[in-house]
Amino acid sequence: MVYVAVMETTTDYPRFLGAESEVGTPPRIAVLSAPLAATVSWGGGTEEGPSAILRASPALEVFDDELLQETVLAGIVTRPPLALAGVSSEEACRRIKVAVAAELAAGLFPVLLGGEHTVSGPAVAAMREKYPDLHVVQVDAHLDLRESYDGTRLSHACVMRRIAELEIPFSQVGIRSFSREEWGLVRERRWQPFTMTRILEQPDWQEQLLAEIKGPVYLTVDVDGLDPTLMPATGTPEPGGLSWGQIIALTRALARGPHGLVGLDVVELAPRPGAEHAAFTAAKLIYRTLGYLFPLKE
Repeated sequence: MVYVAVMETTTDYPRFLGAESEVGTPPRIAVLSAPLAATVSWGGGTEEGPSAILRASPALEVFDDELLQETVLAGIVTRPPLALAGVSSEEACRRIKVAVAAELAAGLFPVLLGGEHTVSGPAVAAMREKYPDLHVVQVDAHLDLRESYDGTRLSHACVMRRIAELEIPFSQVGIRSFSREEWGLVRERRWQPFTMTRILEQPDWQEQLLAEIKGPVYLTVDVDGLDPTLMPATGTPEPGGLSWGQIIALTRALARGPHGLVGLDVVELAPRPGAEHAAFTAAKLIYRTLGYLFPLKE
């Protein structure tokens, strides 16, 4: 009952893939929107990210050009956006955790659209309750390992610090911006993030990443982990970053790997005039990843 109360915000909201999403039944995938924007570091607008992705998604061809299948037939349902405006960050996180847990209990694969990166913390907490040996893979320009930022521990800049406190193992990919204090913590804990420098210098970085994963994977993609020429619509863009080929190769490897991919979020899209293609890119990344997870027989 709590889940229904949280989710029923409106009957007028965009669906992932629009009307074409209705062809696959029963659903195996649930798309949730968490338009949280309580903390920002530079450019705002992440509260509009989920809607932008959903509104761009009907422009996708449902017949995937790599996989040569209509992944939509796996069954995709889009939930109404979570009601997060005007509530505390603590309450927002509680609602997100409840919503993700409900999808898992129903046997659906959750795709969470943010909003700021803070939304990943409660999603991961819900995932770990079902998957005790969960491993988080974070695609991001930033380490997000600050103890607090702008006076709050529930900041997008702190999300991986909160996940670390849950003693959940994690790997970080695409990193190229961090504070001295964050790097000190990395060295103290002997973590080995896959910085862009490391990725460029070590061609076998993906094999190294897969070798350190010992359980089912939750993938969190902060879109600023991608090269800003590919993904300009984000509040904290950083030069460099993963190419389309690199991010797709990564999601393919995780989805088809020995431990599998059990949840996904895409966060920190901040729509910008003239950069409308960024929302389409995010939608295609989600759809392609779902195709790797749900191969369909001819």
